[in-house]
Amino acid sequence: MIASILLALIATAFGVATVLLLMLLVDLLVRRADVTAGLLIGSTLVDAYFAEVPSLTLPGDMRVGSTDVVATLVLCAAFARLLRMRRLNVYQRWLVVFGVLLALSLARGIVEFGIQASVSDFRLMEFWMAAAVYFATVPPAAALYDRIAKVWVWMSIPLLAVAVARWLAVFAGIDLGVPQEQFGADAAIRVLDGPYTFFLAQAFVLTLPAWRENQGGRAMRFLSVTLLLFVVVLDRRTAWVALLAGIIALRLHDRGVGRRAMWAYLAVVGFVIGCYAAIGTATTAGSPITQAANQTGSLDWRIEGWSILLSQWARSPMNWFMGEPFGAGYLRVIAGTEIAAHPHNFYIEILLRTGVLGLLALLALTAGLLLATWRQTSDDAGTFDSGVLAALLTMQLIWFVTWVPGLEQGIITGIAISLTARRSANWQLTRQLAGWGADGPGRHQFTNRLTHT
Repeated sequence: MIASILLALIATAFGVATVLLLMLLVDLLVRRADVTAGLLIGSTLVDAYFAEVPSLTLPGDMRVGSTDVVATLVLCAAFARLLRMRRLNVYQRWLVVFGVLLALSLARGIVEFGIQASVSDFRLMEFWMAAAVYFATVPPAAALYDRIAKVWVWMSIPLLAVAVARWLAVFAGIDLGVPQEQFGADAAIRVLDGPYTFFLAQAFVLTLPAWRENQGGRAMRFLSVTLLLFVVVLDRRTAWVALLAGIIALRLHDRGVGRRAMWAYLAVVGFVIGCYAAIGTATTAGSPITQAANQTGSLDWRIEGWSILLSQWARSPMNWFMGEPFGAGYLRVIAGTEIAAHPHNFYIEILLRTGVLGLLALLALTAGLLLATWRQTSDDAGTFDSGVLAALLTMQLIWFVTWVPGLEQGIITGIAISLTARRSANWQLTRQLAGWGADGPGRHQFTNRLTHT
């Protein structure tokens, strides 16, 4: 009896301590956007390193990984920040609409398919939404954005080390204890899955401001070239195309930096493709070292799967308005084989799960944001100014065609939304002061409103 009471007290104390710790963590994340960015980026690195992300199995066989915990904490902090907002701009409203549609689809899925199936299907959406909502509520600040960019760039170095360790294991038989890539390693050179290669591509774009005259040191420029080389060598063609589009977008904004980046990109791509051609059909451990540039089997497989999923989805008029709930799965038959994996297209996934309105919201948060920020400049943007943000949004727009977003990509979307909100507030303030005069009665009122936007 006494032992049972003691165990109950210990369990209660542990539970209370855990809740208090989580509350303190959420409070820290609410106050420190740079810490939040570091946590999201660090979680991405953990995912890239482990073949199977560390997780706990809850009652009902529900697995909760470290990434799930991070995303949930950030989402709680984002919701707390969102409640403090006095007004929302158009893109913040689209983000809220998008989140509500996802939540409704999740709730329907829990009722129809159970928690495990629906949450497992939903978690990829939660990762991106958590970061996007959080940074959409953070007021722009050049110093903050510079810190986020530095964290992103310098934390890419451990990911480069993971790639090198895996190459040593694959090509030299030197096992350093780094788990090998389990997903998408259809060629020996592809030791990082696509999303982590894209992570490096975005880090490369963040280093490009260091290529301006009298800016950045040799270490940053060396890291920039190294990141570009790794992105190309890892043989992820969607990352190649997205990066090329991003460099073109940057060149349209900053001709000096864009020209240097373009020549570096073409030189590295040409060199690597030449090396791949020389390697030819060589294999390592039964797998080809690279995939030929004209090999379209993966893309053909995806396009056929998209067509089947959309034809199945369109049969129900209700799906056009609400979509199928999370947990419904993505079962399709391709060449006589049943496939249940995600369709590898974020636009199609959103259309299937939230209907036409959800797709419109996503387009507003991708293409709409790109158009809204294309010609805009701001002293608050820091590293993300002078075309860098436009390049990242362009890359993301292309990436979503064949992949889904990661935790870190929500940071880009959130920053873009925050900058459009600040520019809208500045425009309203300028208009009001122009009508009332610099010392008019509304000056302090609108200044305070701008500060709290």
